[in-house]
Amino acid sequence: MEFRDQDFTGQEVILDGNTFTGCTFRNCRVVFKAFAPSKLSACHFKENIQWALEGPAALTIDFLTSLYHGMGEGGRQLVERTFDNIRRGKK
Repeated sequence: MEFRDQDFTGQEVILDGNTFTGCTFRNCRVVFKAFAPSKLSACHFKENIQWALEGPAALTIDFLTSLYHGMGEGGRQLVERTFDNIRRGKK
């Protein structure tokens, strides 16, 4: 579903499968589960935003943490390169 220029206040917003353009979020719990792609563009996050990663998204963070801390220098380099690619906009 596509949301454009909408205000979300005091609710839980599931990102999965949705596109948000120019939306404003206030006092929301914003959840990404990684069951479907999502897109955020020109959105504003104000006043008490709680970000949550659940399901496969949380498992991905757990896996990256395990690589970083459990595989020595090679694991740290892999995770750092991943974040460098994110910063450059690469997949």
